[in-house]
Amino acid sequence: MEKIEDRWKYSKVDIDLIDEAELNANEMTGEDYSQLVDNINKSGLCSLPTCYRKPDGRFVMIGGHHRLRACKKLHYKQIGIVWCDQSELTEDEIIAIQLSLNSLHGEDNKSILKKMFSLIKSVDYKKFAHINIDEIKPVSTDGISVFAMKENFVFTIVLYPNSFLNVDELYGDIREQAKKCDVLLLAHQEDNEMHLLKLQQDIGQQFKIKSPAVSFAKLLELENERLNQIKEEES
Repeated sequence: MEKIEDRWKYSKVDIDLIDEAELNANEMTGEDYSQLVDNINKSGLCSLPTCYRKPDGRFVMIGGHHRLRACKKLHYKQIGIVWCDQSELTEDEIIAIQLSLNSLHGEDNKSILKKMFSLIKSVDYKKFAHINIDEIKPVSTDGISVFAMKENFVFTIVLYPNSFLNVDELYGDIREQAKKCDVLLLAHQEDNEMHLLKLQQDIGQQFKIKSPAVSFAKLLELENERLNQIKEEES
């Protein structure tokens, strides 16, 4: 009996023989798509699309719609694909494979991600990697005494009003932020906290920082610089 994995084959086929699926739930921003086109232009198609072949000899995309469009934009004549005959797949399996290719992926270990990104020397290939710098930017702890079990950590503040009218929304924010950080601080939205939030927003705009955690780290850095200036003035 033929093994189930033997159904899948590799071929290099004319790009004009490949059609997109009628439905595809996976979407990509214009910025990400432009980066994908640029990456394929630089390094070629290193991740193969997945298709099934119809009885008439044409192929239908299962996974890799954006890569197909990018290759067409770059005027590719042929591309390599992994494919299976339509007769060897049920309709349920085709849809399930497509959805799984779009949804099954792991989460990055931020510490390892930062190390790997730092190993890239070329600015062009740092751009190629398409990593959100704010998510992995090292946090300066100069002048701060910190004992951490991990090499790095993310600190987030959630401010909330002295009212429980929006308690469901508050819990949603807490759950969402807890997934992204190691330390989560809850604070009433009183004058001091509002002043802190305003400072973070101003710092983010001034230094073009998107991450609240990095904005907070920059706030500590600026505060430390100011304290050092005061000490020098007093001496």
